[in-house]
Amino acid sequence: MKNKLTRKLILYFSLTLLLFSVVIGIAFSTLFSKQTVTIHTEEMTRRATVIAETLNDYFTEEETTNDSSSSMHGMMGSGSSMKMGMGYSSFLKFMDQFAMDDIWIVDENADTITVGHGMHSKEYGELPDNARDVIKKVYTGKTATSDAFSNVIGEPTVTVGVPIKNNNGAVLAVVLLHSAISSVHKEEKQGFLLLFISILIAWIIGLLLSILLSKKFIAPINKMSHFTEELVIENYDESLNIDTNDEIGQLGEKLTILKNRLAKAKFQRENREQAQKNFLSTISHELRTPVTVIRGSLESLNDGLIDQPEKIEQYYQQLLAESIVLERLINDLLELSRLENSEFTITMESVSINDILSDSLRSLRLKSSEKEQQLQLHTSVEQPIIVNGDYGRIRQLFVILIENALKFSPKNAIISVQSKVETDNMIISIHNPGSYISQEEQKKIFQRFHQARSKEQLDGTGLGLAIAKEIAERHHFGLDVSSDKKSGTTFFVRIPLK
Repeated sequence: MKNKLTRKLILYFSLTLLLFSVVIGIAFSTLFSKQTVTIHTEEMTRRATVIAETLNDYFTEEETTNDSSSSMHGMMGSGSSMKMGMGYSSFLKFMDQFAMDDIWIVDENADTITVGHGMHSKEYGELPDNARDVIKKVYTGKTATSDAFSNVIGEPTVTVGVPIKNNNGAVLAVVLLHSAISSVHKEEKQGFLLLFISILIAWIIGLLLSILLSKKFIAPINKMSHFTEELVIENYDESLNIDTNDEIGQLGEKLTILKNRLAKAKFQRENREQAQKNFLSTISHELRTPVTVIRGSLESLNDGLIDQPEKIEQYYQQLLAESIVLERLINDLLELSRLENSEFTITMESVSINDILSDSLRSLRLKSSEKEQQLQLHTSVEQPIIVNGDYGRIRQLFVILIENALKFSPKNAIISVQSKVETDNMIISIHNPGSYISQEEQKKIFQRFHQARSKEQLDGTGLGLAIAKEIAERHHFGLDVSSDKKSGTTFFVRIPLK
């Protein structure tokens, strides 16, 4: 796949470069052709002007030697040349070489006075009729350009006409400078050849650069492809390093975040699966024990093996105790299942935290007296704290935490319950001095299906703190634990007041 993408990038870049080259070539050829003709015409005009200015002296001198009443046509004579002396002939030959093109000198009637042969060797006859318009325009004192002489020359031609004037500004004759378009095309072909070579070199360089840039562009994508392949097989040990400050770099960062979340989810899943296995094993044992005792006792009573009244009473008491344990275990399982269900709703109403806390302590006074323990309430809150919640569930939360403190505290221990208000929160802490929870155990103590293992744990299902955590989350309360070997363990309930 990565090779296909590299080839596509190179192909697209090359086609784009080729398209630009074709567009630039067409635009350049059009503009260059027009500009070449324009420049060549301007150069012809400059040379024709130089020739005309130089010939002014010859025509002015000849004009002064003739009778003032003679016409310019009489001065020219009836032939196609004038007798101006050897100096004029030598000069004209020089001008013929200087012009590098055909030079014609004609009068107002379009009669040829002199013809030079910069390109051609044949003689010319009468000028074409449409050339008279050019000559008339030049006789008005203007410089003119035309292609009217193409048929006379025998090929497409550019002609520049410049007037020859005397000292008074009167036009005496016209210098016609002809240049074949083929000579201009020779210059264009050289320019086009250079352009083609330049475009070819640029295209080759661009192709090489596209290969290098494509590989550089594809490199981080290849890394991400390999990285995602590792994610598919749940290998989260690979790292992704992409040092680019663009969208690809941002995608790499998001893939890294995804990897971390997947790794965390995998860790939690494995822990949860292991916790579920442990939980099922524990629950199976907890269920099997009372069921076995109840069945054994009932079989003994049913078979008449026990006939002493006091023994029968003991068996009844044992059956009642085991059924209570079994009922509590089932109720905890059902309670946790309901709280974990997002569709299960609880009744939310205005309740007083002070009343719930006092009610919870009052209900556990008798239980604390069994181990001669003391429950002490310390509060700095004078006004009732009213929150929106379920009275029974919040009371269950406090009862679970206080029962947990009584269970893991020694005889004659003092269980301290404190309440205070800090900024926008009410903090309730439940402290017992007789137990210690390690840092590793603190991370798991509120997890679902986790049961803390301790030699002091004499009864219970290990679901109490998981239920308490679910109740706290349903009410948006904070529930944390802190433990120290010297001072003991403290549970904190943080209740937001806004």
